[in-house]
Formats: sequence, structure tokens, C-alpha cells
Amino acid sequence: MIIYYDSYCQLCINNSKVWKKLDWLNKLDLVSFRTLDHYPKLMEEQIHVYSNGIWYVGFCALIQIAKMLPLLWPLLPIMYMMKWIGLGDFIYTKIAQSRTIIPIDHCDKKCLVSKQEARRKL
Repeated sequence: MIIYYDSYCQLCINNSKVWKKLDWLNKLDLVSFRTLDHYPKLMEEQIHVYSNGIWYVGFCALIQIAKMLPLLWPLLPIMYMMKWIGLGDFIYTKIAQSRTIIPIDHCDKKCLVSKQEARRKL
């Protein structure tokens, strides 16, 4: 299973680290889509998983990841219920839309680091 995550997003990076620690059977291959020459624009908005010739996106991708990690198996019935009633996709979309994207070594004026540096100069 290949998980395409956003290496410009701290939430995505942290999730990837947790998944790798839980991957006792070494079934996950974590790839930053930012390292690819060409990638679908949708990858900037939602996580993508490629497994057994099928693409999974967003909350469905999270379900596929949970299927590969034995410690997350108890969450699967809840995740499937949330998917069935639409709550999983709704929550996933809200979180994905509110995440902060900071390109590596590229921090704009809205960036907390830039604000702190500006205060020090005063």
C-alpha cells in the first residue's frame, strides 16, 4: 500500500510518523506527493492511498490505512459507521480544509515564525 501525503502539512507529517510506528508488518510505503514530478491537484487537498490497483481518497483512504494496522482494527466498525452516515467524510473535509500548509523553507508573512522574528527585530 502506498500512502501519498503532503510533506508541507505538519498534520500530515505527524500522522505519517504515527502510521509508520504502528506498521509492524511493514505494509505501508509513505511517499510525499511533493517529491513527484507530476501529481493530481486533488492530492493537495486530500490524502491518497494506492492499494491493489485501486485509489482511495480522503476518509476512505484512512479506512484503508486502518485495515493495515492491527492496533487500529478496533476503530474500523466506528469508521465504517461514520462513512455510512456521511460523518466521516464531513469531518475529514473540515479538518483537511483547515490544515496549515507551509512549504519547507518558505514561510510567508502569515507564518508564526515570521511574526516572531518580526517582533524580535522591534
